[in-house]
Formats: sequence, structure tokens, C-alpha cells
Amino acid sequence: MTRPTPCIIDTDPGVDDVLAILLALSSPDLVVVAITLTHGNCTLASAADNLKKLFYALENEIKLGPEQEVKKRYPNIDPEWRKRHGAGPIEVYLGSEGPIEGKPVTAKYFHGKDGLGDSTTRHPDIVPPPSHHSDLYTLHLSTPALEGVQSLLARHEPGSIAYVALGPLTSLARLHRESAAAPLAGGGSATSVLNQFSVILSMGGAVDHPGNTSPVAEFNFYADPYAAQTIFALALPHLYILPLDLTSYLVLPFSLYQSAVDPTFADTTHPSDPTTEGKRPLVHFTSSFLERTREIMRSFGSEMMEQHDPTVVYALMDWARSHESLRGSNELSEAGDKGALAPGWEWRHVDFEVETTGTITRGMLVQDHRQSSQSATSMTAQTGLTNRAEAIEALDIAEVESHRAEGDETRAEADLRRRRSGARVVCKAPTNERLQRDLVKSIWGVDV
Repeated sequence: MTRPTPCIIDTDPGVDDVLAILLALSSPDLVVVAITLTHGNCTLASAADNLKKLFYALENEIKLGPEQEVKKRYPNIDPEWRKRHGAGPIEVYLGSEGPIEGKPVTAKYFHGKDGLGDSTTRHPDIVPPPSHHSDLYTLHLSTPALEGVQSLLARHEPGSIAYVALGPLTSLARLHRESAAAPLAGGGSATSVLNQFSVILSMGGAVDHPGNTSPVAEFNFYADPYAAQTIFALALPHLYILPLDLTSYLVLPFSLYQSAVDPTFADTTHPSDPTTEGKRPLVHFTSSFLERTREIMRSFGSEMMEQHDPTVVYALMDWARSHESLRGSNELSEAGDKGALAPGWEWRHVDFEVETTGTITRGMLVQDHRQSSQSATSMTAQTGLTNRAEAIEALDIAEVESHRAEGDETRAEADLRRRRSGARVVCKAPTNERLQRDLVKSIWGVDV
């Protein structure tokens, strides 16, 4: 059996984050070594509370039993399984309370004040008692996320840990800023500590799609555009983003959830029976926050929930299963403008800058669609500067760097090194039906 891929999940636990974490915990192809919490959908304090609720629901699920059956469905909460793969309890660290610059914003308009559809008010029984202690995870209150991740990287072989960013990229940007040596001339990233990750997946952005927080911006990059720009300026070859262009179309119909998981499921207008009689603890937990989500989606004219964050974890699961067989193939080459992350998952490289200060375009992924900028010999391509006057002034220096680089590298490697910004954008995923089937089976143990 192939050894599972160690991964770190950086998250701002709102509604779809919780489903994504549950999906990751159910995967035998991943060993979740740490969960780092960040601002975003809710405050950092609410993010910590929501993670505690998630593990409390899993503990109650184990108590109801059968214990071994629950642990088989969720190998990442089985101490014996984790021990076999060299892992102790999941390490949890607190990250940033706000963005690198500016004031924090939240998505309470969708996720509620508590990040989980204000479910705490309607269902206080999902909250663990103040004295509760969990054996499933270790909360490091005195060690910030930055130090925790640095310690994990030091303890693991370089290139062995995958990183999943489900919220703003603040944690990743701070890790780079604190740990990376000076960048190479031309914006290269060879010295960044982020190269120690085997792969980095980020949910975020709207490439050729309307935003969900503003007309042009997706929430995660809107919440900390400076962090996003910091990361994309590195042109990391193992960084992939899954934008709204893809994740908006991978959905979970509420009718499927109700028919397969919770027949008593309703929105907050007609809340579920608070006694939860006959419900599994995990079903009660997920229904408690999906009630409000359903109500909000109905106000948008939809009867289904977009699975933004679970899609990212799903992609990592497929990558973990397949990356050994793909290694060395053209699909995993370090250069190129398109390829496959895993079977069924395709990507294309997109050059863009993140708008950081625009009053109505904050968080927008700005592409240069001018015809001249698309040429491999254009000044923009050679210098990475979109301002024509600045590009002309820098062109001589860029040419010198180009010739020096091509003496030791292939042209494709030199082109990649000279890229100033952008990322590999995942543009194709497996079918909706497969995601829905696997999501319901993995999280709730129901075949559909």
C-alpha cells in the first residue's frame, strides 16, 4: 500500500471548509499532520471554536459507534492508523487575525457571525463543554502557526508535505517572508522555503469568472490581496489555484443531502428537531449549519451549495493517489503552459497580477490581454513590467539576465524563472456526479 501524503490544511472554518476538512480526514491517501487557522470567513477565535465543534462531533460519532467502523471511515482520527504512518494527534496552530495590510474582513454575510451559519445559537449542543479535552488533536496556543509549520518542515523530508490553503493566503505569505532568503534577480523563487512543499493548492480567485465578493474578486484574495500578490510574484512551479471558474460548478444539491443523509433536514425557517432523536452526531452537526446555508442559497435562487473548498481537497486526494505514477512524465514537468495535476484535473498557466489597492477592484486577478503582451519576445514577457516606459528602461538589464540564464538552463526553464507573477490555474475537474458520490460516501458513509 502506498504511504499517504502528509499535508497541512490552512483554513478559516466556514461552512464549506468544515466539509473539506471532514473529506480530508476521511482519506487514506492523506495524513493530516496539522491544521493551521487563519482569519477569513470568520474571526480567528470563531475559526478555533468551529474546529473544536468539528472534532467534538467526531468524538460523539465514535462514542455512538461502532468505534472501529467510524475510525475506518475516518482513518485520520484513528490513533493506531496515524501511528503506523509516523503521526501523532493532529497539530493545530493559530495563525493571523487579519491580512498583511489593512483591516480584516469576514464573510459573515454567507457564513454567519460564528462562521457556521449561526448554528451555535440554534443548536448549542454542538458546542463542547469548556472543560472538554480531545485526544484527536493538540491545540498549540503558545506556538503561532508560522513556527509550527517551520517545525513541521524541519522534521519532514523536503518535498514530502503538501499544503492546502482554503482561506486567504496570509499564512503562506508570512511563511515566505519570514523564512525565504533574498529572491533571485528577475523574481525567481529557488530560495523560497515554499519550495519545500511537494505541492501547494489554493482555493481562490476569479480568472475569467465574476467574483463572489465584488464584481471581479473572489473572497479569499479579496480578504488579503497583498498576501496573494506576494505568493503569485514567486511563480512557484508547484502552486495551483482552483478558482471560482472551476469550483462554482461543483455542487451538492440540498435535495441529495436530504434524501441520502438527513431526511429531516430543513432551513432555519423550519429548524430541525432540537432533540436530534435518531440522528448520528455528525449528521446533526452538519445539518445544524447547512440549514442556514440552504436558506441563503434559496435567496440567491439556488437549491444547491457550491463546493469550493471540498473541491481543493478532492484534487489533493487524486494528486496523492497518482503523483508517484505521474512523476517524471510530461504532465508533471516543471515548465510549460498546460498539463495535468492528476487524472481528470487539468491546468493552464495564467500570468496575472493581484490588484491590492483598487477601491472597486481589490483582489482582482488582472491579466494583460493586449496583443503585444502575448508575444514571447514582447517587453512585458521579457521584463514582467506592464508599464511600457518602465519596461523599456529595464529591457537592457532583462536581456543580460536572459542570456546569463540560458547559458545554464533550457529555454523553458529560463522562461519559467523570468515569470514575474501568476500561477497554474486548474481549469478542469472530474464530473459533478463523481464529486457528489464520493463526498456523500466519504463524509457520511452513504452510498448514492
